[in-house]
Amino acid sequence: MSVLTQEKTRTSIEQSVEKLAASVHSSEALNNEFYSRGTGGPLTYPEVRVFAEQYLARTVNTSVMVALSVLDTSDLNARVECVKNLYSEYGNGDASKAHLVLLGGFLGDLLTRIKGSPVSAEEVRGAPALATTRAFSSGQRALFESDDQRLVQGALLAQEHLAYSMLTRLYEGVRSYKGVYEKDDDFHEACEYFYVHIGEAEKDHKAQAVTSAAAVCRDEDDLAVVTEGFTGFVTLTAEYWRGVASEMTRQAASA
Repeated sequence: MSVLTQEKTRTSIEQSVEKLAASVHSSEALNNEFYSRGTGGPLTYPEVRVFAEQYLARTVNTSVMVALSVLDTSDLNARVECVKNLYSEYGNGDASKAHLVLLGGFLGDLLTRIKGSPVSAEEVRGAPALATTRAFSSGQRALFESDDQRLVQGALLAQEHLAYSMLTRLYEGVRSYKGVYEKDDDFHEACEYFYVHIGEAEKDHKAQAVTSAAAVCRDEDDLAVVTEGFTGFVTLTAEYWRGVASEMTRQAASA
């Protein structure tokens, strides 16, 4: 194969990976009942509590999955991109700014304000996960623990490209509760978790995931396996949000 042909193949694969990543926007992982409800106005405290508990139960594993993507990917270029992602997840070296720490603090504070009495991040973290949340977490781990780096990178590609759009939607929903904060500044200070991701982190993670996925693709057969990992993660995510929405409906009906 000539150098020119190799370059053409590489460009074609990168374009295919970018197209695959963009397909999240038409998936049920982003177009679903939960987001429609969450961005449609304030929800009741029990409904918000369901979201907080299940979202934290889901997100607690995110940085671990990125770490697994480093361990379970042999391609050096792909590993480098995953390490950048992991460093960001852990606050770029500042433990107090680790994304999971910011999220836990935000959720506990929001629930406290809506309920009118203290709710700690530990309480939210200790709540039982729904069966659909557990299924998501076990399926996610299976993908990221695969001994096939192409499946791992496909799952990471989906995780990171869903994350940005997910967080912009969640932020729009959170704005419905701005009134429980005394001042606008208090609200925006509390939303650091969202601003860190929307402003910089997830945009970087999206680009890094495209680079690392393309790095493990040498041909169309490799791309097909990456697509399998990608599709698997998107499907798991859609089922996860379906479970959250269902439980929110149940809580609303029993309130």
